[in-house]
Amino acid sequence: MEWKIIPTGIKELDTMLGGGILDDSVVLVVYDTNSFGWVLAAEVFRSLVERNGFGIITNYSLPYSLLSKYAGVLGIDLDEAGLEGKLAIVDVFGAMYGIKLDRPHLYYLPHVDASTFLPKIVEVYYRILQTTGNRKPIGLTVGLDGFAHIFDEETVIRLLRRNMMLKEKAKATENRERPITIMLLNRDRVSRAFISWVSHYSEHILEFEPTSRPGVERIIARKSLLPDFGPSEAEFFYSRGKMRIRLPER
Repeated sequence: MEWKIIPTGIKELDTMLGGGILDDSVVLVVYDTNSFGWVLAAEVFRSLVERNGFGIITNYSLPYSLLSKYAGVLGIDLDEAGLEGKLAIVDVFGAMYGIKLDRPHLYYLPHVDASTFLPKIVEVYYRILQTTGNRKPIGLTVGLDGFAHIFDEETVIRLLRRNMMLKEKAKATENRERPITIMLLNRDRVSRAFISWVSHYSEHILEFEPTSRPGVERIIARKSLLPDFGPSEAEFFYSRGKMRIRLPER
């Protein structure tokens, strides 16, 4: 079977992953509290959206105003992108705390509880997908640790497993672009068991580790299901809203 491979738009990252990202896959980005690993995730998200993608951000962790500030650091204006029809945001955090803003690109669940969460959020996703045309859905989950805080880790794992089954059934009945989903996970806020389960469900895993130099981290490609992949590491630099990856010299 031949798998479709989609470049991330970052040459060095594609090299580390064995050529790019598998279509219809999950990219897990794991980092710690002081890391800028989320910057890489956002840049890949932006790159994929700019190439005939439609961004769907699922926000579990931040008030919308703070989420907008994080995006603004990278020169991304969420309001502008939303009004231009480039992305939508499922604001679970806002719904959880009863904060619902009147913006056309913001979507809310009527009530957040574990027993009805999955059908409600799936219904919201399908409403969004009706507006995307032939563009590829590009998901960004901010973040899985926030999801685990809203409910609990075991509940989130069950919801992720059930969602995987729904996606598998949809492949057989729906003729549409399949999504790529980038998931952010702060490892300081969850258990090792939670990370293990989420890693099991991810086709690609990138992990960030600190160094003694400010603004410099190790980026480790832990997993990719592409045949040309081999585990590797590189240096990740971030400063003044810009990032770069330096591969080791050969």
